[in-house]
Amino acid sequence: MKQAGIQFKNEAQKYTLIGVLFGFLFPITATAIRLNETNLPFTLGSILALHSSDSLLWIIDSAPLFLGLAASLAGKRQDGLKSLNQQLMQREDDLKKERASLEDHVEERTLQLSKKTEQLRSASFIARQTAEIQDLGSILNLVVKLITDQFGFYHTGIFLINESGNEAVLQAASSEGGKQMVEKGHSLIVGTQGIVGFVAAQKKSRIALDVGADAVFFNNPYLPMTRSEVAIPLLIRNKVLGVLDIQSDKPQAFTPEDIDVLETLADQVAIAIENARLLDESQAALMQLEALTALRTREAWEQKLQEKGHAYTYTPLGLRAEKSLPNDAKGVVVPIQLRGQKIGSISIERKGNESWSKLDEELIAEVATQVGLAVDNIRLLEEATQRARQEQTVGELASRFSQALDVDSLLQTAARELGQLPDVSEVSVFINQPENEQLQPSRLKRRTG
Repeated sequence: MKQAGIQFKNEAQKYTLIGVLFGFLFPITATAIRLNETNLPFTLGSILALHSSDSLLWIIDSAPLFLGLAASLAGKRQDGLKSLNQQLMQREDDLKKERASLEDHVEERTLQLSKKTEQLRSASFIARQTAEIQDLGSILNLVVKLITDQFGFYHTGIFLINESGNEAVLQAASSEGGKQMVEKGHSLIVGTQGIVGFVAAQKKSRIALDVGADAVFFNNPYLPMTRSEVAIPLLIRNKVLGVLDIQSDKPQAFTPEDIDVLETLADQVAIAIENARLLDESQAALMQLEALTALRTREAWEQKLQEKGHAYTYTPLGLRAEKSLPNDAKGVVVPIQLRGQKIGSISIERKGNESWSKLDEELIAEVATQVGLAVDNIRLLEEATQRARQEQTVGELASRFSQALDVDSLLQTAARELGQLPDVSEVSVFINQPENEQLQPSRLKRRTG
């Protein structure tokens, strides 16, 4: 602060100087009046003589001191008020800046929430779409397409881990370059190649950027526009099924908030992939079971029919047994099928060779189906009865064997009991040498009459 060419540090200095200067007016005026009243000349000697003889002037001479002190106190108070005013103004400025910062933060958070809401809506839409599909290939192609369309990314790809677990194979891609990579069988070694290999090994998401401290140079000729990339593991019960690879043509395109949404989406995709795989495995197992059942059914009926054929013909004269269906059968011939295997047929003729309606043919076909199920149930019952008899016979033999006290009596019991089985003409029971297969003396041969 400057006043009359003098620079003051604060108001107290200025007020003190003004007070002192103003205070000097009192002794100067009083001295001038006294000199005028006493008719003394205006000289230094007269002034000193006058002051030495007049005590009132002494008091008046102290006016600069007291006025300077009073002015100094007033100046300090003014300095305090100015300081307080400056603090209030600074606080007002700080409040304005803080308010502007809060408004910017609120606007930023609002934009982030709007973006995240839109991303969650897109993720939910993708999850609903994939839940309606059961084919694995269709799920993968739909997921990469929807992610690219809904989120506006440059490229989306899905890698699946092979059976050996050492490679991540690209199975679906949304970009043209990515589709070419799929056709060429593009794959990455788990744990050693690229961000996808790293994520597949570490089971955690990772972002790759082309700027900043974590700079990564993207040199894939199929995806030349890539500037940032994120890879997210597809996990089911801590097992890595594959990796969701998303690339953008903008640097630093992915934020932690984006990762949260994409990880949620990746979990839904992993569930859809696992469900599709389980469905494929179940269908494959079912087909194998059906094929095995059909094979065993065919073998069982071939053996059954070799033992004895079953054929019957009904005419107005009655029911008669046949060896097989006549080759020149007329009318409607409907096969008797069981689990895809033909085990017989039904031939029906009408008087006068009248034609059969579709309803009649469907009725005959349904009867043939029921006949096939019924005769197979009978076959299964016969086999179960036969196995029960065999198990009973084995149990009885085991009980008799346990009553034998030596080897010879045991072999005799075995030969005697086995000789009582149907259609057995001779039974030999003996024990071989373990090494040279020479016959031991413990041998019994029994003929049955």
